[in-house]
Amino acid sequence: MPTCKQCNIGFEITDEERRSYEKFGFEPTGFCFECDQQNRLCYRNERILYRRKCDFSGEDIISVYSSDKPYKVYKNDIWHGDQWGAFEFGQDFDFSRPFFDQLKELQLKVPRVAIINAKCENSDYCNMVVGNNNCYLVFGGDFNDNVLYGTLCMRNINSLDIDFSNKNELCYYLADSIECYGSWFTLDSKNCKNCYFISDCSNCTDCILCTNMANKSYYIMNKEYSKEEYLVKKKELLNGSYKTQLALWNKFLELRKNRIVKYAHAINCQNSTGDYLKNSKNCHNCFDISDSEDLRNIIFASKVKDCFNCSLLGDDTELCYNEIATISSHNANNS
Repeated sequence: MPTCKQCNIGFEITDEERRSYEKFGFEPTGFCFECDQQNRLCYRNERILYRRKCDFSGEDIISVYSSDKPYKVYKNDIWHGDQWGAFEFGQDFDFSRPFFDQLKELQLKVPRVAIINAKCENSDYCNMVVGNNNCYLVFGGDFNDNVLYGTLCMRNINSLDIDFSNKNELCYYLADSIECYGSWFTLDSKNCKNCYFISDCSNCTDCILCTNMANKSYYIMNKEYSKEEYLVKKKELLNGSYKTQLALWNKFLELRKNRIVKYAHAINCQNSTGDYLKNSKNCHNCFDISDSEDLRNIIFASKVKDCFNCSLLGDDTELCYNEIATISSHNANNS
């Protein structure tokens, strides 16, 4: 059993992982899964934004690079456009000098894109995103419309404070939830409508302070009420008072402590291991994966195929190894 070069803890390399390394033509990295992910994440500034000047046009721009950094930074449409060419910065390799010294010089010469924000409209303060409209402070979330404050959230409409949640509408404070409508404070739930303070529920309508419920309506604290009784109690509980909301939140946290937790959150998956997997197959040791297949050792991927040892992959990425924050070229600006 090898020992990780970073944390010095022993870890296993399975036969399947060895075959994946051979497929991509690499030797094992010598890092355990956790350290391998950490080493990739250190290259990603997801949510710290700065104002600075574009080094090509002199315009004020929003960037992940502060003005005191030594790199050349171009605004998005210029970096993706035809006003400059990468061949301008070509240089001969000097075999008498160290490789990494020359690589650093090249990195300081070649312009960097200010921010990863492709095909978005009125969504300037978002990063690592594609296809957003009227969004603010959304990071790593794509194809959202009128969404504020979200992380790794996809295809949501008119919602705010949503993390790791997809295809929701008119929702507030969601985490790891999909296809919900008009719901608040909803965790680990699917296809719920007009629900409040719920966890681990599916196909529920008009429920408050409930956990582990499926196909239920007009429940409070996992107890059924008539529609009329429910509406009266709902008005009392959701009265618009912040003090009452905070009390409900604390009660909700206590309820979650006693809920039954599934061994893994997997929906419509085949031959897959990990957690928070949706509509995927043949994905092993993968986390927060949707609509993907043939993956191994991946954290977060959407519509991805045949990748190994990667982090945060966007739509239509395929046949990648040791990548972070990539999308298919046809999703990029001006492609």
